[in-house]
Amino acid sequence: MKIVISGGLGYVGGRLAQYFAGKGHEVLALSRKASTLEGVNFPPQITVLHPDEVLHSSSGLAGADIFIHLAALNEIDCVKQPYHAIEVNISHTLQWLDAAYLQGVKRFIYFSTAHVYGKPLQGFYNEESLAVPVHPYAITHRCAEDYVVAYAREKEMENIIIRLTNSFGGPAFPTADRWTLLVNDLCRSAANNGKMILLSDGLQLRDFVCLHDVCTGVDHLINITHEPTKSIIYNLGAGYSISVCDMALKVKAVAEKVLQKEVLLERKELPATTTKDSLTISIDKLLQTGFQLRNNIEEEITSTLSYFNNFS
Repeated sequence: MKIVISGGLGYVGGRLAQYFAGKGHEVLALSRKASTLEGVNFPPQITVLHPDEVLHSSSGLAGADIFIHLAALNEIDCVKQPYHAIEVNISHTLQWLDAAYLQGVKRFIYFSTAHVYGKPLQGFYNEESLAVPVHPYAITHRCAEDYVVAYAREKEMENIIIRLTNSFGGPAFPTADRWTLLVNDLCRSAANNGKMILLSDGLQLRDFVCLHDVCTGVDHLINITHEPTKSIIYNLGAGYSISVCDMALKVKAVAEKVLQKEVLLERKELPATTTKDSLTISIDKLLQTGFQLRNNIEEEITSTLSYFNNFS
C-alpha cells in the first residue's frame, strides 16, 4: 500500500511512518521541516515532502491508498494562538479531506483526542459519550471530526476517527520535539539529573497507551471493513487508567535499570484525606473488532530513555 501521513515526522506520525515502512509499505511523510533536514537517515520506503508540495498539486496524492492526518497545532500552541489553531486544526483538515476525495484516496484516518470528552476527564467514556470539549486543542479537534464524519456519510469515503489517549514511547526520528509530554519529560530528567520532580501530588489519572499499540491499532483499523453510515469513531488507549505518580514510579524503576544509577522522585506531600477520582476511557468497541493490545510499558519507557541518550 501507499500510505501518506501528514505530520509524518512528528511524535506519533514518525512512529507510524517507521512502522509501516518496516512492513514494506510505501510511505510519504509530510513535514514542514522537509527542506531543512540534514543528516537524518530515513528508511528507503519513506519519502519526505513538504505538505504544500502535495496539497497544492492535482496529483500529489495519486496512487495513495491511505491518508493519515496527524498534523495539528499542539495543546500548548493552541492556547497561545487560538485563531491559528482554528486554521491549522480545522481548515487544513478540510483541505486534506477535499484533496483526498478528489484524488480517490480510499481511506482517510483522522487523529483526534480523547480530551474531546471534556475537562477534567473523570468517570466513564465510550464513543457514545457526549463530547463537551473545553480546551482549544480539544475544541478544534472536535470540530474537525464533524467534517470527517460528513465526508464519510455524504461522499461515502471510508473515513475513521481515532480518539487517542496519552501515548508514550521513544520517537522514531529526532524531528519529534515532544519532551514536554509527561513520560518523555520524566525520562529526560532521569537521564540528565538523576531526579524526577512532579509539580502536583501525582494523583491525576491518565490512560497511557504505548506507541507500539497505537501503530498496530491503526494497522488493524486499516484492514477491517467499515460502513460509512455507521459510527466511524474509535477510542484508542490502554482501556484503563493509572495515576501520574504510579507512571512516574514505573519510569523510575526502568530508568534505574537502564541508566544503572539511582533516580530520585519528588512530589508534593499528600493530605491524609486525599482520594483518587475514577477514569475509564473504554476501548471495547476496538477490542470487539479483534484488536489485541500488547501494552509493553517497560519496552516503551526503555525506548524513550534510549532515544534521549542518542539524540540529546
